[in-house]
Amino acid sequence: MKSLRRNIVIPILAVIISFFTSSVLFANGIEKKKSVSKEYFTLDPNTKLTYETTFGETICVTRQDGDEYVQELKSDDFVMNQRLNITDDKYCVIDLQQEIDVFLFITHSVDVTYNEPAPLVGLPLNQNEKWEWTGIEYVDDNVDTLFITTEYAGDETIITTAGEFNCKKINYVIKKSSGKVTKYYEWRTPGIGLVKFEADLDPKGFIGTLQELLGYDEIYFSLKKVENIN
Repeated sequence: MKSLRRNIVIPILAVIISFFTSSVLFANGIEKKKSVSKEYFTLDPNTKLTYETTFGETICVTRQDGDEYVQELKSDDFVMNQRLNITDDKYCVIDLQQEIDVFLFITHSVDVTYNEPAPLVGLPLNQNEKWEWTGIEYVDDNVDTLFITTEYAGDETIITTAGEFNCKKINYVIKKSSGKVTKYYEWRTPGIGLVKFEADLDPKGFIGTLQELLGYDEIYFSLKKVENIN
């Protein structure tokens, strides 16, 4: 009888232990959803990033100004300065200025501001969940209502001239009340930030018009080099 009880008890214990272990793993799986966090939006004043881009080789450097960061992207024919702010729960663009040499002796520039810092993404952003924000954009003298939708689409391994990177792909859709729509895609990695960028631009927008004038097939950035400038 004791042997029979022992034979019955052991399988029952095995089932209980198996169930308990599976429950813990399942709970841990829920707690550890894949997400994009602050570390993927690195703003490091001690790092210089070089990209191969539509506009030729482009240098990206960042400097800190109090709680804000000023990031400059510069090539021979293109300059963009943007003021950024990042917290544990948001990555925001405060304003930006773009300038590009369209033709010989002709330069086109634009200033962009918002009614409040524009949060491009809420952090952390879980996979297949969307972040949405609505605000007002001022492009020189033009005013538009802005609708931003951001989604973490998944993980990809990206190979560039700078090396191989495990990245998270982030999709952005920016719609304006004027009817313009811009879609762009970022691949980001921790400690560096942007590794790759591609844009599907509205031909009615500023960069879309330049894209047509200058004959660009696409707008892209691909990481070429990472340097410590401390």
